[in-house]
Amino acid sequence: MSHSIPLIASHFLGVIFCSLLYGITLAQTWYYFHSFPKDSCHTKILVAFLSILGTAQIVLVSASIYQYTIVYAGDIVMSGYVTSSFEASMGVSSVIAFGVQLTYAHRIWRLSFCNRLLTVPIVMLAFIALGCGGAMLAETVRIPQWQSTHGSNVSALIFYLASIACDILIAGSQVYLFRKSRTGIGRLGSLITRLTVLVINVGMLTSIDVTVFVVLFLACPSNGAFLVPYILMSHCYLNSFLSVLNSRLLLRELVDKEEYACPNIVASSVDGFALSPPPSQAHSLCPSPSHTRTQSRCQDIDSSHSPSPCPSQFPSQAHTSSPSDVDPFPIELVSRV
Repeated sequence: MSHSIPLIASHFLGVIFCSLLYGITLAQTWYYFHSFPKDSCHTKILVAFLSILGTAQIVLVSASIYQYTIVYAGDIVMSGYVTSSFEASMGVSSVIAFGVQLTYAHRIWRLSFCNRLLTVPIVMLAFIALGCGGAMLAETVRIPQWQSTHGSNVSALIFYLASIACDILIAGSQVYLFRKSRTGIGRLGSLITRLTVLVINVGMLTSIDVTVFVVLFLACPSNGAFLVPYILMSHCYLNSFLSVLNSRLLLRELVDKEEYACPNIVASSVDGFALSPPPSQAHSLCPSPSHTRTQSRCQDIDSSHSPSPCPSQFPSQAHTSSPSDVDPFPIELVSRV
C-alpha cells in the first residue's frame, strides 16, 4: 500500500493540472471555430478530431483516478495495477502527439518548397515515437503493474527522446526558414522576428514537458512523479497547435498596424508559400505594370523618391484579406511547436 500511495497522488495531481489545460483547450477550440469560419474543411476536421481525442484523454484519466480512489479504495492488490482506462489514455496521447507532429511536418514541407532534408527526419522521428508509444502500451497491457515501470524501459525512453528530438527539429526548421527569408525584405524583417519568437515560445511548451518526464522517469520511477508530465503531454501538444492557429488574427493585426510597404509580399509570407521564393517567382510578389520599376521600388521601401511604393498601386489588395483567408499553418508553422 505504501508503494501505491505516491503513484495515486501523482496520478491525481496529473488529472487536476490536465483539467486546467483541458479548459484552455476548450476555450481555444471555441475561439478557432468562432474566429475562422472560412477555413478549409480539412483544417476544421483536424481541429475537431484532435479536440475530441483531447476530451477522450481527460475522460479516461479521470475514470482511472475514480477507480483507484472509489472502486479500489482500500484494495492494496488492485491499487498496484494499471487500469484499462489509463492504458487507453496512453494510446490516445500517442495519437495526439503523432497527429500534431505530422501536421507540422506537412506545413514545413510546403513552407520549404518540398525540402526533403528538413521534412523527412521530422516524419521519421514522429513514426518512431508512435511505434515506441505503441510498444510501451503493449508492454503495459502485458504486465499491467506499476512496479514494472523502471528506468530500463527502452520503449518508453525512445518514445520520449524521439518526441523531444522531433519537437526541437520542428522548431529549428521553422526558425531557419524564417531567418532565411529576412534577406531583402526590408520592414518585413520585424514580422519575421515576431514569428521566430512565437516558434521558440510555443515549442518550449512540449519540449519542457517531455524533458521533465524523462528526468523524473530516470531519477525516481518508483514514486510515479513522472505521471504528472505524462498526463499533461497530450494537452501541451493540443494547446501549442491551437495557439498557432489562433495567432493568425494577431499576426494579421500586426501586418496592418505596421503598414508594410509590400502587402503582396506580406501575404505570401503569411500564407507560407513564398517566404523565400525562387528568383523566377520573385516578380509575382509585388506586381506592377513595369516589373523592373516596381521591383526596385519594393526593395527600397524607405526611399524618399517612393514614399508609398506598393500600397498606392494596389489599394484593394492591401485591405481585403481577412484573418480566415490566411493559411492556418505557415503561421502555425510559426509554432514549434
